[in-house]
Amino acid sequence: MKLRMPQVVFLFLLGAAASLVGDHAHVVTGTTVYFETALTAVPFVWSSPIWFPTMVGVATVTLAEIRLHLPGVRTGVTARQGLAGVAAVVGIYVTTALVHTAPPVPGTVLVVAMSVITWCALGDKQSLVCGMLAAILGPVVEIVLVEVGVFAYHADSDGLFGVGPFLPPLYFAFGVVVALLGELCAETADGATRLG
Repeated sequence: MKLRMPQVVFLFLLGAAASLVGDHAHVVTGTTVYFETALTAVPFVWSSPIWFPTMVGVATVTLAEIRLHLPGVRTGVTARQGLAGVAAVVGIYVTTALVHTAPPVPGTVLVVAMSVITWCALGDKQSLVCGMLAAILGPVVEIVLVEVGVFAYHADSDGLFGVGPFLPPLYFAFGVVVALLGELCAETADGATRLG
């Protein structure tokens, strides 16, 4: 493992906290609703069952670690870029809550455009790998959770096998930004890290 424990903790908590903001936006706008099941008979943090921010925190650490095992870890990324990336992903997540009743094509195109801008401004070729992994695996996990009755998406935003069609680009942006955060955690030539 290339990440050190303080970095793992930081990335886990950052991913978990950001997910709580986005999920809260989804719940209060009616984009998603949780049902009473064994998976939701757990403590909630804000509007989310405790396992939700835990899963996102683990995904954050995992994608950052994957990025560090890919070639060409950039050394010129800055904490300012990391902050911009986190703000972009949280903003995109909240946008999906605000457009959940919009016609699917314009709402999804908006999220795709925001995600592409995020990649163009902050990503690189290797971050595409992390972005694509997240864009595939994130929606698949949500589709399974919808299928087993844990939660549901609003009828106006469930056109992708029961989940929002905006999820792949949202998860893509998440993966791109987490790749950048992983690079911030990478060791420099003198053994110091840029983050953590």
